[in-house]
Amino acid sequence: MKPKESKKSQVILVLPPLMQASALSPSRLVCLCVLLVSLSGCHKAPPPAKGEPFAQVTEMRQRSVTEDPAVMGKFPNNWQIEKPSGPPMPAEESEIGEFQERLAKINVAPLVLEDLAPGATRKVDLPLGGPSGLSGLVRWIGTTSPLKVAVSLAGSPLTTTGSTYHIGRDRGGASLNVKTTAGGLASISVTNTSGVPVKLRIVLASSAL
Repeated sequence: MKPKESKKSQVILVLPPLMQASALSPSRLVCLCVLLVSLSGCHKAPPPAKGEPFAQVTEMRQRSVTEDPAVMGKFPNNWQIEKPSGPPMPAEESEIGEFQERLAKINVAPLVLEDLAPGATRKVDLPLGGPSGLSGLVRWIGTTSPLKVAVSLAGSPLTTTGSTYHIGRDRGGASLNVKTTAGGLASISVTNTSGVPVKLRIVLASSAL
């Protein structure tokens, strides 16, 4: 039998010797025609050009934790700022003098860090040379209940602005601010009004007005 040609592909059918020698029945002939039509419509996609990849692959290697400089204790010394190479800032534009002037007006009482029993009071004093702005920062660990915090000048209570807050399950704090119209001995007192001991920190600072 001659090969059957198609526009898309060429199919060659080789019959077994038994079929070549005997005549084909009508049913076999129909099956053979269907097979030839099916094969004539089949075609394969052209193979990709040599050297042309199907997709671009980028290989990356993840660094091990033991190779991390922080784990190995090797910290780069790159936080230092190099001295600028440009001309120095003119004296009339520099803010260093203003900063030093403000810094000279600030006075800070010694920092207090101690345990405070229930019902106990801790007081911190700071002398003022004249009208000043007072700032008191109180932090405690042990309870979320607000503690009693008060600011006074020469024994007289002062009306302050600020807030009392709590965070987590056992921490709290207070931030108080006030301006005085005269000098004297300023004080901040903290009373543990909760029923448990607390770890207390008190900071009292003033800035002359």
